Amino acid sequence: MRLALSTFLMVAVVSGCRCSPATPQPVKLRVINTTRSPIYLDDQQGKRGLTVKRDVNGMLYGFDDLACECRFCTNICTSSCSCPDAGVATVRRLEPGAVSEREWNGVVQIAGFNNCGAEACLDQQNAPLNEPFTLELCFNVQRPLGVTFDDAGVGAGTFPAQTATCTTRQFAPQDLEVEIGPPIGAACTTSTDCRGAGELCFDGACTTGCPANDFPVVGSDWLLTIANPDNMGFFEMGARGTKATTLSGTGTLVSATYQSNSLILSFSRAGTTPGELLTGRVQIKLPVGTGAPLVSGKMVKVLYVDDGAKNPSRAFVMRDALTNDVLFAADMGQNARVLDAADLSPFAVADGPTPVGCTLDGCGRLLHVPYVFSSGTASIQVVPGAQGKLTVGSADWNFLNVANGAWQATDCDVSQLRPYAFWKVTTP
Repeated sequence: MRLALSTFLMVAVVSGCRCSPATPQPVKLRVINTTRSPIYLDDQQGKRGLTVKRDVNGMLYGFDDLACECRFCTNICTSSCSCPDAGVATVRRLEPGAVSEREWNGVVQIAGFNNCGAEACLDQQNAPLNEPFTLELCFNVQRPLGVTFDDAGVGAGTFPAQTATCTTRQFAPQDLEVEIGPPIGAACTTSTDCRGAGELCFDGACTTGCPANDFPVVGSDWLLTIANPDNMGFFEMGARGTKATTLSGTGTLVSATYQSNSLILSFSRAGTTPGELLTGRVQIKLPVGTGAPLVSGKMVKVLYVDDGAKNPSRAFVMRDALTNDVLFAADMGQNARVLDAADLSPFAVADGPTPVGCTLDGCGRLLHVPYVFSSGTASIQVVPGAQGKLTVGSADWNFLNVANGAWQATDCDVSQLRPYAFWKVTTP
């Protein structure tokens, strides 16, 4: 059998023709995770994230090499033939250095026709042994949300195709096997070492993709939002620039309470008529597991800013009315930071010099950078999702980097995400 195959191959090569063999030649398709982090593959029907593609007049067309036989044109008119249920969608986790493989039987599935008026069907052709095919691997480096993996590394869940990175490798059935894995770029120390279009230096290698990271995804559980204040006379309205509006007031912090992850601040001050009490309230949603230890009963002055954009970004600052210390500050940072230097003085908030990671999502490639939180010569650098303490004099302030990044290119309405908050945690 092997001799016959070798003879056929020699004749085909000498003649230069691409002839279908009498029997198909199976090919081993092997995925190798060459990265330092797990990758995640679409494993519906054991697919392993792999698609075999054929070149037709310069265009690559993928086909379902795992197609059910009842979809074949020879069987499509047989009413007793039915394909099994596809089952639940699954995702496979492949650890660093791990290998996973499956087999393509060497048969190309081609769109065909039938005479029984049934749905479209597939014809089969044994792949010529010397024909070049393309194997495509699509994978994610970020763990899919809500998927729990078993000991074999497989979990029920939907593969997020919109954030996948894909790579290809050419092979021919006569090769008998083909290996593919995430591309590895040139070694680097900084992104200036990278020469490819869109490449950045992550984990010591130049890449246009995104190595896995544990930066939290901004969403329902990890989010900073500031609602429109309830104003019963406490706040005075003002303007900033051509679009932004401000609300400000000085009075007593009546209460600071948490309901789930929402910080609710209530204020009051005396009105202009005897016995009149003017009140206001601000609600700020903070990420799960975070919060400022604020004490009620203190005289404070507060500032609320709304940038007036189509997708509004808001910010809030509360200071001790006597010492002018910043007690709490938060900025949604959507498309741009809202608070300026004067609002935060004597503190300053700035972006770190280089990206520390990235994430591929529906809006493109989001580059993450640390925040630099400083006052005078004292400063700290905090990566997205983390907190850091800055000591100024005899007091401490805690800084929370909710997220800090911008998409390289996007058609989405929001091109930057830079929410942060900080608060005083000790009193001199």
